[in-house]
Order: sequence, then C-alpha cells, then structure tokens
Amino acid sequence: MKKILFLLVAVILFQSCDNLGFDKRYTIVVDENADTLTIRGVRQLQHYWEEVTGKNLMASVKKIPGRTPIYIGNIKRFPRLEKYLKPANEKAFLISVNDTGIILSGKKGIANIYAINTFIEEKLGCIKFTSTEEYCPKNNKVRFKNFFKVYNPSFSLRVLYFADRNNRDFREWYKLDDLSIWGMYVHTFNKLIPPSKYYKAHPEYYSLVKGRRLQDAQLCLSNPEVVNLLIKNLGDTIKKNPSKKYWSVSQNDTYNPCECDNCKKLYKKYGSYSGAYVQVANKVAEAYPDKIISTLAYQFTRKAPENIKPDSNTNIMLCTIECSRNKPLEENKNIGSFAGDLKKWSTLTHNIYLWDYVVQFKNLLTPFPNFPVLKPNLQFFKAHNVDMVFEQGSGGSWSDLMELKQYLLAKLLWDVNANTDSLAAHFINAYYGDAAKYVLNYYHTMNRNMVKNANSETLGIYGFPSDYTDSFLKPELMEQYLAYMDSAEKAVAYDSVYLRRVKRVRLPVDFSWVDIAVNNDFKTMPALISTENGKEINPLIIRLLNSMEAYEKTDNRISINERKLSIKDYKKFVINLLQRKIKPNKLKDADVKVISQYSNTYPVGGAKALTDNLLGPMDFHHNWLGFHGTDMVVVADFKKPVEISEVEMNFLKAVNSWVFLPVDIKIEISDDGKNYRLLKAQKGDNSDRSYLVKSVPFKFNFKPVKTRFLRVTALSMKTCPDWHRGFGNPSWIFTDEIIVN
Repeated sequence: MKKILFLLVAVILFQSCDNLGFDKRYTIVVDENADTLTIRGVRQLQHYWEEVTGKNLMASVKKIPGRTPIYIGNIKRFPRLEKYLKPANEKAFLISVNDTGIILSGKKGIANIYAINTFIEEKLGCIKFTSTEEYCPKNNKVRFKNFFKVYNPSFSLRVLYFADRNNRDFREWYKLDDLSIWGMYVHTFNKLIPPSKYYKAHPEYYSLVKGRRLQDAQLCLSNPEVVNLLIKNLGDTIKKNPSKKYWSVSQNDTYNPCECDNCKKLYKKYGSYSGAYVQVANKVAEAYPDKIISTLAYQFTRKAPENIKPDSNTNIMLCTIECSRNKPLEENKNIGSFAGDLKKWSTLTHNIYLWDYVVQFKNLLTPFPNFPVLKPNLQFFKAHNVDMVFEQGSGGSWSDLMELKQYLLAKLLWDVNANTDSLAAHFINAYYGDAAKYVLNYYHTMNRNMVKNANSETLGIYGFPSDYTDSFLKPELMEQYLAYMDSAEKAVAYDSVYLRRVKRVRLPVDFSWVDIAVNNDFKTMPALISTENGKEINPLIIRLLNSMEAYEKTDNRISINERKLSIKDYKKFVINLLQRKIKPNKLKDADVKVISQYSNTYPVGGAKALTDNLLGPMDFHHNWLGFHGTDMVVVADFKKPVEISEVEMNFLKAVNSWVFLPVDIKIEISDDGKNYRLLKAQKGDNSDRSYLVKSVPFKFNFKPVKTRFLRVTALSMKTCPDWHRGFGNPSWIFTDEIIVN
C-alpha cells in the first residue's frame, strides 16, 4: 500500500516538473516504502523549494547521477550516522550537509517532517509567523555550507495553547504536540461523578464545607464508594477511547476540599491536601496499569505530600497559576514557593507535567513583559525532572505580542538554551518590516523596565494596566510607547499587510493608555480636559477607543479578557464612566455617611469613595466600596433642602469572585433624617450566572422633589446562592460613585 501511494505521489511530482522546470542540481531521494508522514514532508520541501528558488525539486527512489541527493528519512541507510540518533528522543532528527549530499532524517515519520521543516527554516531562510502568515526569501542560486547537527528536544511533550494550536502545519513547523494522547484533560471530578446525576441521592460523595455538602466543589476522597465510582466511571469512559494513554482524575477548578473528619485525617497523614489526591490517583492507576493517570498539583494541592509517592503510571500536573513573573521562579527561595514545591515533587517522581501560564488573563490587551523569565523558567523546569510542558497562552484569543511569544516559546520548548534575544530580533524584523525598529523599541523598553523594577513589582496573570504605573507602564513610558506605535504606523502606511500587524500590536498600548487615564489622575494622561464649555472627554481617548473598535471588527480573535469582553462594550463602559465624571453632583457638598458596615479588605476611604469622582473600573480592587455579607445603607445630609430628580450609581457583577448585584435598591428621602418615605426602587437581576465581569448602571429618575436627607439602601443576598461554588459563604456587593442631581 505504501509503495502504491508513493508511486502515485511520484507521478504527480514528475508531471509537475515537466510543467514548471526543475532544479538540475538537487534531487530528493526517498525510500519507496516511506510512510505517509514522510511523503507529506517531501511535498512540503518541494513546495518551499519552489517558493524560494522558483524551480521544482524532483523526487526519486534512487540517487540520480550528476545531481546532489537530498536524502529524506530511513536513517538506517547511514549506519555511521544512525548511532547519533539511537540514544535520542523518539522525535529527534539530524541534518547533515556536505559535498556528497544532504541528509534530513529522524527516527520516525514525524521526525522526518521536523527535519525537513527545520532545513527549510534554517537553510532556505523561510519563517512561519502564524498558521496563516509566512515569509520566504527569493534565491534561485541556493548554496549550502557543510553542516552537521543532531536535534534532540529538551522536553518530550511540548504544547502551546495559542490561536495557532489547532493548525497541523504550524505545529509541525515548530515541532509542537497536540493533546491527542489525552482521553480526559484536567478538572474531571464533576465529569466522572457529575452532581446532576449523583448529588441528590448521594450528597456524601461531595465536599463537606462548613457543615454543608457542596455540589460545586470537590469530592470526598476518604469515601471508598467515591474511589470505586471513579474507577468504574473512568473505565466506562476508557472503553469509548481505548487508544488514549493519558487520563486525568483531578480536582475541579475551584477550592473547597472536603472537611469531613476522615478527609482531615488524610491531609494530616500526608502533610498536605495533595497526599489525599495522589492516594486516589494511585488507586485508579493501579486499576488501569496500561494507562497514565494524571492528577493536579494546583492551588491548594500544589504542595508536595509526605509519606506517599506517585506510582510509576501516576502523572503529576504541576501548575504555576499563582506565581509572579517579575523574576525567574527559581529566584524565589521562600518556604512554600513554587520553586520549593517543584524541587520536592521532583524527588518523588520523574513523571511531571508542568502547566505554565504565560499571558495576562485578566486583561489580554494589557502588556505583559514576562519575556525575560521564559527561558530561565523552562531551564529550571528541565533541571527538575519536568519532561512535559503545557504553556497556557490566550487560546483562541489574541494577546499582547502573541505572535512573538508563541514563536519564542516554541523555540525554547525544543531547545531551552536557544538565544531568545537574536530570535526576537529576527522575528520582529521579518514580521513588521520598516516598522520593526519601533516595535523592537517597545519590546525592549518594556522588558528593561520590568527587570529594573523586578524587586518591587509583582507580575501576576490577573492584573490591570493601572497596577503597573510605577514600573513598565509609567506615564512617561506610555508616552514613549504611543510615539513608537504612531511612528510604526507611518513607517508602513504604504503596505496593508505590515500596517495591519502594527494596528494589532498597538492594541495593548492603546488599551493601557485609556485604562490608565480613566482610572488615575496623571497630568500627562488626562481622561478629561478643560474647555470653555467646562470639562470634556479627551479627544485622544475617543480616538484610541474608535481605532481599537475598528480593528476589532476585522479580527474575531480580539477581546479585552478571557471572558470575551468586547472592545465595543468596553468603549461603552468607558464613555459612560467619563460622562458620569463630568456630571455635577449635589453630594459633593453633602455630609455622606455609610450607616452599614463596609469592608476594609479593599480600602478606598469609606464614605469618601462615594463622592471622590473616582469611578470603579472592571476590577473590585480599585475605587469600589465593598460590603461583605451585609447590606449597603448610605445617608446623605444636604444641610438644607435641595431639589433632586435623579440618582445614579454603578454596581459590580463578578460572579467568579463572589460579587453579585444587589437584590433590591431603594431610594428614600426625609425632611428630618428620621422618617423616610420611598421615592424609587429597583430590583437587581442576578439571573446571569456567567463569569463576565460587568459594571452595571442603576439610574433612578423621578419628578423634582425637595429634600434635606437622602437614603440609598442596597439589599445584599448576603450569602452565595446554592448553585454557586461559594454556597453558604458571605457574598459581596460593590458600588462606586453615587451621583445626585
């Protein structure tokens, strides 16, 4: 069958040679029994050879006299070279170039493709930017210097979770893997023992938390029925995909481990939560010895256990989610640090899958200069028994400098010692053309200032531009970045391809400028400007928002964050917020008091926060006054009767952070501050259970009325509802500026 397939391909190739003219200096030589992957690699080489030289490359099963052979695959025909591959990884390959010929060969078909693509990139000069963009130089007189190298991967499994992850050609070009070996992949407790099926009859299967059995939490791992059910239900699932090797039996994506007495005994016995999870994974692994059972070391289970080791077919998926990227992970030597946890796990097992996070998830369009730590972190992983790496990028969404980041990570996953400085310069120069020097300035200035402030800055994956205004997003640097991007656009205005790339790479700069201007009071970055008519929105803010929205319409990968907040909706939020800041507010001169107990967990000045003209962004950490498990009651004394006809404020919705809208809001007035009458009321709609963060406006209009006292009451649900993972725990409400006119 293989021979027939090859002969069919060969016929096609020779026919194309007659039409296009072929290169008489070189001929591909490939085994007549070559597998389909190798044949596909041959076609790949022919395609790019033609792109570069303008000529077709003939393929043959034999060497043709007078022509330099390019041998593809079948390393066994070169015994003196085969020895170099024998001790290497199964996907290793070698490239040999000398006067007698070129050899592109790996240990198996996929490695042959890797060899071919590496030759195309390194020797023909082609580069694949993304799954849809590439560059090939034109050179009809290619010449090659003598060369020999064995390419052996630093990690046996290399996965990038970016927009190009599903494109086979892109993965093969950069020698990346997909997740096809996995039958079930992370956070599987609710999949294996779904609450919808078992909770009503068996609440004892689920976590006991503060005296309640929660269905949106974890499992009760000390319950033998739970372990047996995990084994049974996993077995039923394996039968549907018996060829899959890796199966995750792992905690749900939340906290709330079981607090029953028997589970507590397990935690004590093993010195950490993780011990109980490893124990269960080992039992499942014992039931399926021909499979690899993976469990998470994630958040509350990250700490390695005592008195237990993962079995040989138990995989530990260790995650860096809480870590700061301000400096290399290994430099944090504190007790309980990630570095300490990895070192401990590496003494227990060599079967570690490292799940790393490399973008800013809270705001995908926030600049995230973690480039200086990418290489040292991967080198650290490699040095401590990590052989599989999953780099979680922005998935199908675009994020700051995404194309460059996935390029550098792909190179480092194959070779942790790759020169990232030269690679970054090579990519940026090729990708941005005449705009490259400005993009390089942006890239280097950000990285340099991140490193400069590494001892005082925290670079977590859940931040906002305003968090970094004392380091790499200082106002003076923002001015530089904006100037770089303006110059970059002008430099490539003549070319629609380069211009589109520049418009995309500047999105984080424009977003950061707007977000910092709106949420801070920097003189050089005003959100509002003074005119003869009073305060107005800075035209630069409008221009940047319009530019961002215009680009978003052309690219469905663009969103503000991982919850898919659109630029269009963000623009509405910003303009609404700024218009509220411009509005006069009769509370400015009133005596405002918060009667109920507000929280100082996120201090904003108490009652002052409701009249300081600092409005809340899409983040409860800034400018929002919070109430934890209590209602909000605010009383304003205007000191004398005033006429009012409108009251407005915003409340935050952030369900994933236990932040809900008020159940009911009441606007009341009084002449004496004791006897109040209801003026208006509105219920909050908490039916939306999505995790999309929203700032929800509440506006009350009524006929003009005179009053001295105003009372605003927002009734909280006080505890998280029964459908929420925080069921029974105090919930939050957050409000920002109250405006009265």
